[in-house]
Amino acid sequence: MESRRILYALLINLLTITMAWAAPELLVDQGSFNFGSVAQGRKVQHTFKIRNGGDAPLQIKKLEASCGCTAVKPSTSVIPPGKSATIEVTFDSSSFSGKVVKTVTLASNAGKSPNYTFSMEGTVTEELQVVPRQLSLGPVSSSFATKGVLKVTNNGTSKVKLLAVNVTSSSLQIKPVIRNGELNAGETGTIEVSAQAKPEAKVLSGYLHIVTNGAKKKEITVPVYGTMTK
Repeated sequence: MESRRILYALLINLLTITMAWAAPELLVDQGSFNFGSVAQGRKVQHTFKIRNGGDAPLQIKKLEASCGCTAVKPSTSVIPPGKSATIEVTFDSSSFSGKVVKTVTLASNAGKSPNYTFSMEGTVTEELQVVPRQLSLGPVSSSFATKGVLKVTNNGTSKVKLLAVNVTSSSLQIKPVIRNGELNAGETGTIEVSAQAKPEAKVLSGYLHIVTNGAKKKEITVPVYGTMTK
């Protein structure tokens, strides 16, 4: 009888130790994704795969994206030992241009390395790309005109027209002229700018509002600034 109690106690202790050692393990097959180059406004989707390499259920406690432009959806919140799950990430490129990097951070109950950060990166190209995005005229006088040039490239697949360039400025007299206002896909046009400082101006700044018939962006605003000549 005594031997049975001892054996039973040993089994309980062994079970307790085994349960204490049991823990989930977070394994990630591929934690980064490069989506290359996409047109502005497109939504990029990618599915990351995770596995539970431990011997206890893996719980996804939290998924947090780096900004509101990124949506995250897990296939399940609890992953049994030896099983896999997916995390679907959607990035909306509507408000971005140029190189972007977006991240999603996962928090879990894994015994080792419970947190992991996934990343998506690539380049967002605007339908109409304006270079430069801010036009610096340098020294500007009220007695003679200073010249500047903007280049507009059509990265889309359809013809786009530059309809007009409106000016907003209380300190600069700006005269824009559109050269090659009808841009086929891949073509680049120019907007020539001539500016003079108003006599009473102290700080030289303003905006050019490029009006187009583009499907995704009807108006592009470009800041313009200069410095007073002595």
